[in-house]
Amino acid sequence: MPVDQSIQTFRQQLMAALESGAPLAIRGGDSKPFIGRRLTLQSLDISPYRGIISYEPSELYITARAGTPLIEINAALAEKRQMLAFEPPLLTENTSIGGVVASGLSGPRRPYAGSARDHVLGVRCLNGLAKDLRFGGRVIKNVAGYDLSRLMTGAFGTLGVILEVTLKVMPMPDYEITCRQAMPEAAALARMRGFSAGALPVSAACYDGRALYVRLSGNRHAVKPALAGLALAQYEEGAVFWERLRDYKADLFVTDEPVWRLSVPPARDLDLAGRQYWIDWGGAQYWVKTKAPAESLFKLASQHGGHAMLFKNGADSADRFQPLSGALLSLHQALKQAFDPRRILNPGKMYQAI
Repeated sequence: MPVDQSIQTFRQQLMAALESGAPLAIRGGDSKPFIGRRLTLQSLDISPYRGIISYEPSELYITARAGTPLIEINAALAEKRQMLAFEPPLLTENTSIGGVVASGLSGPRRPYAGSARDHVLGVRCLNGLAKDLRFGGRVIKNVAGYDLSRLMTGAFGTLGVILEVTLKVMPMPDYEITCRQAMPEAAALARMRGFSAGALPVSAACYDGRALYVRLSGNRHAVKPALAGLALAQYEEGAVFWERLRDYKADLFVTDEPVWRLSVPPARDLDLAGRQYWIDWGGAQYWVKTKAPAESLFKLASQHGGHAMLFKNGADSADRFQPLSGALLSLHQALKQAFDPRRILNPGKMYQAI
């Protein structure tokens, strides 16, 4: 189907939904249906709208249609020894670049290279009134004022139907190595604090309850001395370890029990006694497997200046995102009203009132 005709088809579906008052569930690669509330609504399927529109290695950006599989994006970048530095999860071969931006998820490299939102340069989308909108640009210098494209990142399709995205890309590191050392949690957290304060070429740090894993990336001549200074044992299976963590395939995620994500200021010592958990992002993200009440996880995260999300499993009716304060809730509702006043785009995906 021609590009213009595809977008016109999407607009017609949106206008029909507006006329009937029947909301839509936006679908792409459908690789993350477990995040947020499940929506039993008519689908607006974006997956056929795919393909790389523009890739300029020298300008460090790539533009692609939302349905383009992430695996295709990664392959194109790898040919030029480049990458998406925020290390987006590749859950299935159908994971789409639109879903990457809509979910806003980032992998183990996030604390050291920035989040998904930091790498979004521009977005083309349809809002809830079926208007074709463009935000941002192709390079950082073209993005002036408040960058509305970043509002779409992590909004889970509640503000607009993402059609095209432009992302900043970065060179792959020349050399990468992982080290591992068994140690108590307190010692691991102390080491993580040291990483954030020092100048080591750390690109990932995780504690799995038994051992600290650290990845170093960069020039070989910088990484080798840094490895020696860490005094940690080299881990030959490092690439596999980080890939499984990035794609939520590590043992902690293979369960029918609820898995929570707690994002907090780095290296806080959370009281999680009796629960199975991993510490990712250099101490700033806790993955917790627990059947504890949602309220207790939300309260714990809030007490430490962070927020929690029921990442997978758990009751569909349960609150899955950190409850919003009055001011924040009003802001979210105002954004929803501005972009989707008739509430036809993924209503209730994140919060019942939005």
